[in-house]
Amino acid sequence: MAVAPTPAGSEGAPGIAVPGSAPPADYKGPWLAITASAAGVYGEPSFEGKKLGYLRNGGRVAVEANTVSKKSCTAGWYKLISGGFVCGNLGTTDLNHPDVKFATQAPNLDDVLPYPYARNAKNGTPLYKSVPSREQMDKYEPYLHAKADDTDSDDASSAKKSRKSNDADAGAAALPARLDAALADAGVALPTAQETADPEPEKPWWQRDDMKDHMNELKLDQLSEDSDAILAKRMVSGFYVAVDKTFKWNGRSWYKTTRGLVAPSDRFWQTSGSKFKGVELTSDWKLPMGFVFGGNKAISSYTIDAGSSSIKPAKTYDHFAPVQLTGKEQDFHGTTYTETGDGSWVKRSQVRSTSPGPLPVDLKPNERWIDVNLTTQTVVAFEGERPIYATMISSGRESKIKDKDHRTPTGEWRIREKHITTTMDGDGTAAGDLPYSIEDVPYVMYFFRSYALHGAFWHANFGSQMSHGCVNLSPLDAKYLFFFADPPLPSGWHGVHATDTSPGSRVIVHL
Repeated sequence: MAVAPTPAGSEGAPGIAVPGSAPPADYKGPWLAITASAAGVYGEPSFEGKKLGYLRNGGRVAVEANTVSKKSCTAGWYKLISGGFVCGNLGTTDLNHPDVKFATQAPNLDDVLPYPYARNAKNGTPLYKSVPSREQMDKYEPYLHAKADDTDSDDASSAKKSRKSNDADAGAAALPARLDAALADAGVALPTAQETADPEPEKPWWQRDDMKDHMNELKLDQLSEDSDAILAKRMVSGFYVAVDKTFKWNGRSWYKTTRGLVAPSDRFWQTSGSKFKGVELTSDWKLPMGFVFGGNKAISSYTIDAGSSSIKPAKTYDHFAPVQLTGKEQDFHGTTYTETGDGSWVKRSQVRSTSPGPLPVDLKPNERWIDVNLTTQTVVAFEGERPIYATMISSGRESKIKDKDHRTPTGEWRIREKHITTTMDGDGTAAGDLPYSIEDVPYVMYFFRSYALHGAFWHANFGSQMSHGCVNLSPLDAKYLFFFADPPLPSGWHGVHATDTSPGSRVIVHL
């Protein structure tokens, strides 16, 4: 079983060290709890300094007891034990403060995913700024109204009122009717009922019957068009939220999201990420490696006797199972087979095999770097020349249609920034390419523009192209690589930026 590597910067670990990245075990000093939505960590006690990373609401970091400056920060700047400075206006050292009690829960780094996640099931689901009243629910969620609101007794009462009204108005209605007839005899055109009726208001996008055929035309900005003091925005079916808390109120179950908004849980279903993970390369496993992928629940290996032209099943491998390979291949009756470590053969089309490229130029001893092969849909993590971890990925979907072509770019870069979680969203670019929003995507490492390696819990098709251009990993693989790669993330931080003194690991993407 693969285990997460020791984070770079910790004692005894190779990589670029960050002194004091975690407080000592016997630390007795104050802790700063972040009560703002986020708090930047700067290289000097000033908002004008270089930003090193950030803390998020609910995060806690060990700090020195006394502030060092009040430049543009009335509560003063705290120096973190892990290095850097945070403005005290964005948090408190009083851990009994009410804002600390109601802050967002810290991400769970011991579980498969850092938060529970829920998928929105219907178009138009509201995200509220606060818990709505019953009247507000009726206003913003008209689908809650039962169609049977008009009962038989209501109908009878309505009919009775209508008869009284008709009797009272009968005489008054006769005069306009005679006038209309006179005007018609005189050749004066009368407006039709269609012309005189008030135009029917246009339905909002989420109530339109034909919207399923126009979803790619919907833009994220439109989702907050009807926002007000209560409603923040509406969601598209398939959007995800990260759940901070679940609670009941007014006969209904609710989610408080990690962004502080409130959503009705009956419009969602919770999802869990794939537990697939790659292998740590030790004496038991070495390159080349293969992983079973595709639509089959299991595949067979075979013993092949080329002389007698016979083939027999030898062993069964489950979906996603690792397979030790030798690198040897042979064609047998028109099918290519690759040899496994025990001398049997599997169909090459049923496994994704590792094939890293050449070593990068100027590679330092024990330098950590990541090789991404788009052809084989695999990734291998290295320390210097030694491979230490291998797994499958899902890179960007390719298409000959420009607006649908989301292929992952090739090249060599360094990790620019890392986030335990961050939201990813975007508009659809072509018919069938829908807008998307995934709150708090886990274990994100940006390496080029908006391209990143990150965990994906919304699918489990690793080994196949799936993404909008990023390199998708299973949550467990993404977490492994996140804590393997530089720059290291200090304890309590939610995100960290690479610097000249603490550069990011190289990421090499190739075909």
